[in-house]
Amino acid sequence: MREWFGWVGKFLWVDLSAGRVEEMDTAPYTEAYIGGRGIEARLAWEKMPAGIGAFDEANLLMFFPGPLTGTIAPFSGRTSVASHAPQGYPHEWFSRANFGAHWGASLKYAGYDGLVIAGKAEQPVYLCIEDGRAEVRPAEHLWGKGILTTQQMLQEELGKGWRILCIGPAGEHRSRIAVIQTETESAAGQGGFGAVMGDKRLKAVAVRGTGPVRAAHPDLLWERTKAILEEARQGCRLAQGKLDPERVKRYGLRYHACTQQCGIECGGGSYYYRDVPGPLSGRKLSGHMHCVAPIFPGLPGTFYDWKLGFEAGFELAQMSNDYGINHWDLVFGILPLLRYWRESGLRSEIDGLLIDLDEPRFWAELFRKIAYREGIGDVLAEGGWRAAKQLGLAEDFADGLYQAWGYAGHMDSRGDRANRVMFPFWIVPALQWAIDTRDPMGGSHGYITGALGYSPLAHNGQGPSWEQLMAGAEKLYGTRLALDPYSGYEGKAPAARWHCIRGALKDSLTVDDNVFPMLWSYRTEDGMARAGGMEGYAFEYHLFTAATGLELSEEEFNRCGERIVSLERALQVRDFARSRQDDEVIIPHFTEQEDFLPSPYLGGTQRGDAEKLRAALSEFYALWGWDVESGRPTAEALRRLDMKDVAEVLLARRLIRDPQHSPA
Repeated sequence: MREWFGWVGKFLWVDLSAGRVEEMDTAPYTEAYIGGRGIEARLAWEKMPAGIGAFDEANLLMFFPGPLTGTIAPFSGRTSVASHAPQGYPHEWFSRANFGAHWGASLKYAGYDGLVIAGKAEQPVYLCIEDGRAEVRPAEHLWGKGILTTQQMLQEELGKGWRILCIGPAGEHRSRIAVIQTETESAAGQGGFGAVMGDKRLKAVAVRGTGPVRAAHPDLLWERTKAILEEARQGCRLAQGKLDPERVKRYGLRYHACTQQCGIECGGGSYYYRDVPGPLSGRKLSGHMHCVAPIFPGLPGTFYDWKLGFEAGFELAQMSNDYGINHWDLVFGILPLLRYWRESGLRSEIDGLLIDLDEPRFWAELFRKIAYREGIGDVLAEGGWRAAKQLGLAEDFADGLYQAWGYAGHMDSRGDRANRVMFPFWIVPALQWAIDTRDPMGGSHGYITGALGYSPLAHNGQGPSWEQLMAGAEKLYGTRLALDPYSGYEGKAPAARWHCIRGALKDSLTVDDNVFPMLWSYRTEDGMARAGGMEGYAFEYHLFTAATGLELSEEEFNRCGERIVSLERALQVRDFARSRQDDEVIIPHFTEQEDFLPSPYLGGTQRGDAEKLRAALSEFYALWGWDVESGRPTAEALRRLDMKDVAEVLLARRLIRDPQHSPA
């Protein structure tokens, strides 16, 4: 019998239609697909028929932490979620999200590497998992309740120590922008997976576990953990932030880790507030406010300059958490769209309610309508991009807000005006957007915030110089041009591919997206992170081998990430015949509008060049070993990644080229 380290050796398969709970063996998936996002992609290939939609009974909803979750590995503890995504547009194709906090580790402690939900229950249910046992229970008493109330009710019902993952009214009413959430603000936000959970009539999953997650080399894992934490605390940009003393005094502001094993006081915005007066309810409220939520009060002098004030903004953030609505689509999509309707004279009110983003009551009523699909909320619950197209209102403006696939801009220097990205650096996320099924957060964060966040643009000479960044780019990506502020389209495809691979690995291990890969440092002479004899770009690899005991080379480890991305691409080809023609829908977003942030090095704002972007996309495909004309993996590339079975399916359906390059 195999001795398990990192993994615990089995996952749960719950068929709600049949009322059946089974245990499945993790072993066939671990070495090739690691965990999290990787195992989910392989199960989607094996278990889901081609072409299904998000609300088909055959759609699976999967929750998988990775082999580092539940260990002492720093910045670990996240859980990947995957399914066919209701938010996806024009296709509800297979996609993913992830969340932090403690639920994933508790699932591992309960004896399971993951959870697959199949079928649909006839009546609302919740799932109770504890130390090797799982039971489906009635949830009629929970249906209709908010996310925060649901967690409180289940903790009172079940007792102490339970971790609750659940949906709110938005998920129950199948809003395409409904989240799945645990604790106060840790959510699988993008994808609309709360609607899948609601469609399956699964209100919540409660987990409690007391078992171990053992490491193969515990002393080595501890030594590596200490070294990486020391580098993070002294050299990582996220550890350099400072709390606002006024908010500490007034609202009990404190740092609060967004993953179980964090290890730093994060200046990236993971904050917890206590006893904040709520102007709308008159109650004192406590909770998290991180990621996009700090924009709710409004950012003076920016595109998001509504004037709610902190206390109203905080209450509205908690309100949308309780309803279970995706903050990203609200802030970067729906709200700017509504403001444009009013300012352009297209529409000044909705359902008799004046559109006024400075008025908290407008926001509160808007959220309620979206959550319950009432009036205009029925259309807005489809997400901002679908709403604009269904209503025929300001579609061109919506196209500027939404990058592709149903998701508002992220690291694109256009729709997303909160993350400051200038030319030529947005070319890397543009290429990642082109081949993804959602916003490519895992890859774009690693490159944009992982490099520009340390550059002279951000630190005023206190961190790496451009020369050091370019020297590091040569080492990481094979070309200095990847981080040359005076460059253009050259050298961006290798960086885009490198970070796509690392994004897949992060989502499979599962570790924090904003910290890893830890490439740059404020404390080293050359500006590159390293600790304990390890290079920063390999920290995840060294944690993985210490935890699992697998004797993979670093090259083999990286090939796992390449395999995962290529398998996801194969799924899109099999299920929706995805091709280069689909990918190129991103090009107008970058060529029909200028950057909102001018480059101080190139003089002014830039407008994308369509032909140069197409040439970079061709280079991108070639680096993956994909067919440049079709944008699809070749049989040769899939076989090289030990996916002969995948190649045979696509060849049999005449969707890809054979080794002799016969017509697709």
